[in-house]
Amino acid sequence: MNQVDQNHHQDNKQDLVNHTALQVLIPHIHSYALKGLTVLKSGGKKVPATPVEIYAIGVFERVSELDAALVSLRMALGFVMELGSSQQPDPKVYRYHYENFVLRVMGFVDRAYRLVGSALFIDKAKLEAIGGNTHVGKTVQADHPDVHTALERVTTVVKNYRGPRNELIHSAAYSSRELSVFMYIRDFGMDTKGIDVEELAQSHYSQGVEEIRLSIKGLAEAITNLLDALAPLFTLADANQSAV
Repeated sequence: MNQVDQNHHQDNKQDLVNHTALQVLIPHIHSYALKGLTVLKSGGKKVPATPVEIYAIGVFERVSELDAALVSLRMALGFVMELGSSQQPDPKVYRYHYENFVLRVMGFVDRAYRLVGSALFIDKAKLEAIGGNTHVGKTVQADHPDVHTALERVTTVVKNYRGPRNELIHSAAYSSRELSVFMYIRDFGMDTKGIDVEELAQSHYSQGVEEIRLSIKGLAEAITNLLDALAPLFTLADANQSAV
């Protein structure tokens, strides 16, 4: 992996759970964890958590899910990068990793909406039910326009993958004109009349690397922006607990 590729692979790798907006909730995570240790030591089963501790845990779980999704996307990027530098890049391997990326990238929208729902104290069952995203969207559009705008930005980053994702789920494997050509040549051992197929394939996969990298970068920035918009809600939850 060359230096440029290393820089690409490192884009926005800061964990979301370390975002400054979440710092106000960390003391409540700590207090819950200490209670949990005490309960474990005594052989108990239930941790006597306060409402704000339960709130903080719910928020951090949602953010951790987004972090895990980013890790998966970066792994997909790494595999495609390695393929692009291979001497004999296999188009079927590229298709596998690109499909994996497409299927995972669309999951960010649901995870982002569930984070917002948790930040707004919306019941978990309602969040995960059919229409949960719609319920969250209507709530923030009316009462938290900054959060609504941030959610829309997340949706915008991945909107071009909705069609390909649906096709992968319901009907067909990912394909493109270029990928089909490379697969036919490889499968049938065709005489390419002196054309350097490997060079063309590497160039095509390099474009895929850039597309995936930019999508990951855009998602990381969009989720960071969403956390910025949610910061007042986290502060309010902490302040309400302190006032009790």
